[in-house]
Amino acid sequence: MSSMDVPLTLLDPEGGWINAPVHVHDLHGRPTLLYFWSELSKTNQEQLPLVKALLDEFIPKGLQVIGVHVPMEGEDLGHALDTNDIEAIVKRMGWRHPVAVDDGSMEQAYGVEEVPTFLVYDAFGILRLRVAGQAATNPELRRLLERLTGPEATTGAFAP
Repeated sequence: MSSMDVPLTLLDPEGGWINAPVHVHDLHGRPTLLYFWSELSKTNQEQLPLVKALLDEFIPKGLQVIGVHVPMEGEDLGHALDTNDIEAIVKRMGWRHPVAVDDGSMEQAYGVEEVPTFLVYDAFGILRLRVAGQAATNPELRRLLERLTGPEATTGAFAP
């Protein structure tokens, strides 16, 4: 399966959810951004202001955002799955969107090899973009989010 063939089917992570769970039927008809991150990732920490700006801009325009906190290699799984710790981080960042606390199963299912990783799906559940690491907040991501949440997204003019 290529990286562009990953279906938008959320798993039930062992760690649970912060800010309410998400089910696939909740996503129907809305563009969705899956954002894999870890508070221990230096790259992730450096990009947080850019990520926050993207979320603040596109969530009000109809983008469904789902954060997925993943354990880092060598991290104690007990710490990585501590929803109280992750919830405190999420609140500090001001995020109100759902965040899955992943035991590694979602990370594996979506083929995530580094954090941050963004997977952008259109309103039909088709993966349109995968970007990771230093490239995660590149201009292509912004352009795609503008297209998916702009006027052409509802006219049928968005071509695969």
